[in-house]
Amino acid sequence: MKEGFEKKKLFLLMMLILIAVTTLGCSKISAALTDDDSTAVVELADNTEIPEDGIITAAQFRSIADQDRTVTFSGTDENGISYVWSYNGKDIKNPADQNLKIVFTTQGNTLEGVKAGAGNAPYGIAMKIAGTNGLITVPTLTITLPEKWDADSAALCKVDGGSIAKMSNATFDNLSETTRLSFKVIETGDDYYVVAGKTMASESAGAGDTGTTGGSTTTGEGATGNSATGNVCTVSINCATLLDHMDRLPSGKAGFVPANGWILYPSEVAFKEGDTVHDVLQRVCRENDIHMESSFTPAYNSAYVEGINQLYEKDGGELSGWMYNVNGWFPNYGCSQYTVKNGDVINWVYTCDLGKDVGDNSMW
Repeated sequence: MKEGFEKKKLFLLMMLILIAVTTLGCSKISAALTDDDSTAVVELADNTEIPEDGIITAAQFRSIADQDRTVTFSGTDENGISYVWSYNGKDIKNPADQNLKIVFTTQGNTLEGVKAGAGNAPYGIAMKIAGTNGLITVPTLTITLPEKWDADSAALCKVDGGSIAKMSNATFDNLSETTRLSFKVIETGDDYYVVAGKTMASESAGAGDTGTTGGSTTTGEGATGNSATGNVCTVSINCATLLDHMDRLPSGKAGFVPANGWILYPSEVAFKEGDTVHDVLQRVCRENDIHMESSFTPAYNSAYVEGINQLYEKDGGELSGWMYNVNGWFPNYGCSQYTVKNGDVINWVYTCDLGKDVGDNSMW
């Protein structure tokens, strides 16, 4: 009898231990689910210091998404160069983690080569922007250098296939003993350069010139000139995702994929009031001899872009085709339904995975 009682006590003790372990395990699982909650919101201050790992989380960006509120993220590197990212919440539709850490280089053979290729630009700086997941909007980056550059014109550029491609113009402020440069950023995850010099006196600079002393920085094949007055937007066309899926392309299509993926580098384009993204794409392709085919879909009352540069929907797989984003946001309606606004940055990108590989997770 006593032996049976002891066995019963042992059984009850084991059951209590099992319940405790199970409860603890469930708590950990519950906590993990909470930590990974895709609806979590962490309030952002007006200015946030960039953490050591550079990551500003999706939860933080959710606190300003769709709000007309600008927040900044600031950092300083070991060279004494400070930088500030500016994000406006009204342009954020699909919050995601962003790595905003930048490492600057003020000297080196590559930088000197870029300066030489930009018409012997007297000033320049290299920077490694860490992010690789795609930008959720088109932020403004402001860099403050501890020394004064005797220049009045600057541009953000990168090296592609041995040539220098201009990504955007930079505004310039060197009235004090420092130099402040501001520009739009449409991509990250690579090495970028800012070159600067004096504005050229000659008015006969060719297409793609940056206006720095002694030469030019190319804007890529078929760059479209900008307009000093009126409405101007920036347009680019990129199919870099296909570079990892060349084996999927139909016979004869590989030759239409540029070695670096750029069909049209970011180019400033003048447009008329009321023009749509489709109107601007048609014009920029026509002016730069880039093939483009679209069709009108009555059911959606919108144009659908079937192919650009002979690259069509499903050429890169069942989930492939052309998409557009404006200021980093992928609209959920057709390109002839979006009316372009002054300063818009329009990127046409080829996806091989229903948008997931180009930063649009809205369908996943």
